[in-house]
Amino acid sequence: MKIIKKFKDKSLLIFVGLLAIILFGCTDNLDAPFEDETFTSDVDYTIGQDMILPLLGAYQGLYTRGWEEPVSIGLRGDDINAAGDQVPMTEQDEFKYFASHWNINSVWQQHYNDIVITFSAMEEIEKYRVAANNDALANQYIAECRVIRAYLYLDLARYFGGCIVIDQLDNIQNTPVSNKAEVMQYIVDEMTAAIPDLPAVNPNKRADIKGGVTRFTALAIQALAYQEMENYQGVADAASAIISSGEYQLSSDFYSLFKKAGKLNNENILEFQFSDFNTGEGENFSHLFAPFGITSWTPVITGAEAGWGFYEPTMKYITFMLDRGETVRLETSVLFTPDGITELRNEYGNIPDWISNKNREGDTFNNSPRLNFGSGKWNQPSTELIPGRTSPGSNKNMVVIRYAEILLVYAEALTRGATGSASLSAVDAVNLVRSRAGMGNLSSVTTEDVLNEKFAELATEWGIRYYDMVRTKNTTALSHEGKTFTMDKAYMPFPADQVAELPQLAEGIQ
Repeated sequence: MKIIKKFKDKSLLIFVGLLAIILFGCTDNLDAPFEDETFTSDVDYTIGQDMILPLLGAYQGLYTRGWEEPVSIGLRGDDINAAGDQVPMTEQDEFKYFASHWNINSVWQQHYNDIVITFSAMEEIEKYRVAANNDALANQYIAECRVIRAYLYLDLARYFGGCIVIDQLDNIQNTPVSNKAEVMQYIVDEMTAAIPDLPAVNPNKRADIKGGVTRFTALAIQALAYQEMENYQGVADAASAIISSGEYQLSSDFYSLFKKAGKLNNENILEFQFSDFNTGEGENFSHLFAPFGITSWTPVITGAEAGWGFYEPTMKYITFMLDRGETVRLETSVLFTPDGITELRNEYGNIPDWISNKNREGDTFNNSPRLNFGSGKWNQPSTELIPGRTSPGSNKNMVVIRYAEILLVYAEALTRGATGSASLSAVDAVNLVRSRAGMGNLSSVTTEDVLNEKFAELATEWGIRYYDMVRTKNTTALSHEGKTFTMDKAYMPFPADQVAELPQLAEGIQ
């Protein structure tokens, strides 16, 4: 389905969250993820308490990412290799881009589908405003939709180098393409407008929608947009507000942060939530994590399914971490196979004794024809599966923006001349992150030090490393392991299917 057709079919999508409310209670389970179900009965806008339903639909749209999206977005950095049998992804990882690649089209189409849902949700929320008799709450719900939409635009602009920013549902064909700087300014302005209406708490403290976006989610998205604009004072100001709030702390356990225990952790600023509803059978709401998994393993829990092997940490990243003396962050980020350990010894020489083809929980990772190293942050130990559930990552959440990233974004801004209003210096911020990883404190930091710390801390997460290297025009770092990067390959081409429907895309980004 082309995105244009989706713009015409918008009327009932906003009620996809209703079934979850019916099945799991109207107030006690609003923190449960939302089932994908279309509600076709008449809508009664005189029931004020139902104003939350369109908002739940917007969250459901945000959480339901296709498996190819995080994989496609995560590729191309010097932290990740494409593996598996998806030729488009392998070509993209080698900086060979074709507008006909199916996954590029999917990233575009699914993001715009969800942008449409946020527009529809805001329209529906307005229809409940009178009955709800709570302008502050209506404004908050609309602000949440704006934050969700801003995050989707952030993804699109960093991936494609620009996109079409629409201000109403029926004008996409008449709206010119905005370049990345223009999209980022739009995001900054949107977040400035939304922030006053949002709750100033950690998402895990929200009583109505546990884990929903808050003022600090908006500030984090704003900081990332400012960073892409290279407006480092804007970065420092937004990040300072998050740091000074006292609502966020680094998890004491880096390893568990990416496991079931990390759900709704105080470190998580934006988190896509999933659940098997604590039952071993029946409906669940989950992401397809199989692409990240190793194709052969011997799990502690018999019957736990293996993965597809599409996402491999690079040898460059692993040796970078070994050179630094990293332990917990390397163990968390990389799963080792026997062949991988052999390759590492041949490449690096002596390696620490703790490196093995087992995780802490006892799962054994066997050799795979597709990769030698697995992506640990995206994999879940078999011991965390509820009995009866066998799919990889069942009941695992997806952490998107972490406080650690904001600390490092803040530190980089200060090394580039910005002034922070938080009580932390750049050195303090970096050392907080290093301390959690068991690394010694630094006495001073340069921009390069911060970027290296981001490499160590955030590798394999959402293309962060790639975007940093593009932003800093570090073609040398991205030219690795036989791949050659040039700045004309910084962004994906607009998908051919979309260019056929939207003539302005053929003109490119001006």
